[in-house]
Amino acid sequence: MTKPLVIAHRGYSARYPENTIASYEAAIAMGADIIESDARLSSDSVAFSCHDADFKRLLGDVRTVAEMTEAELKAIVLPDGSRPLLLEEVLEQISPFRKVLIDVKTQDAAIIDVVIADIRKTGALADVWVGVRDLNQARQIKAAEPNVAVLAFLPDYTRAAEFAAAGATAFRVWEGHLGQAAVQALFPRLPVWVTMGHMETPYCVGDTDPERLAKVLALKPSGVLINDLSLMLPAPARDFD
Repeated sequence: MTKPLVIAHRGYSARYPENTIASYEAAIAMGADIIESDARLSSDSVAFSCHDADFKRLLGDVRTVAEMTEAELKAIVLPDGSRPLLLEEVLEQISPFRKVLIDVKTQDAAIIDVVIADIRKTGALADVWVGVRDLNQARQIKAAEPNVAVLAFLPDYTRAAEFAAAGATAFRVWEGHLGQAAVQALFPRLPVWVTMGHMETPYCVGDTDPERLAKVLALKPSGVLINDLSLMLPAPARDFD
């Protein structure tokens, strides 16, 4: 049986603060196949690795990434003492060792231009997947860099063919939606990546338990996005603390 790609959701986020160097380094040490990061633009069009639109969940700060400048974002101190990372820094940190999945959080053209520029600048064209929810963004990526891999975060599971025509070669679905007929129709015809938890499950995004994970793996997905890498990977020869 071909094992699915193990995709570290925001790094090894079950054990380390999400989207931090520590989380990414730990995911690399664990042997994850792909490290997922997020991308949002600052008010002066710099891409940062931030999942949420604001910092309310992490810091109680309601300012949004989109309204803050690069300098303001760099001044933020996260709970672990680190600072928000530039997407460029993430690519420099990860791409020499593992592929990076860039989850583009907004659906505008401007962010794709910046993401592509950062990928080119860091020489990571062969080492990234760019995940989008917008059909025009998929087309924009393939027009700019035909060899960059595109993951469709399908906004509607019946639209997989449209995203494939736009250049997507893998398709993300939620664990909680695996019972839907439109999702079942994707297996085994297309490479399907499953994000554990969240939608219609008792867990936060990326979280799961061994029993639920086993049921997902029985479907033979091409990839699994997960927080706790130890559920899919053996411990490394030495700890990474």
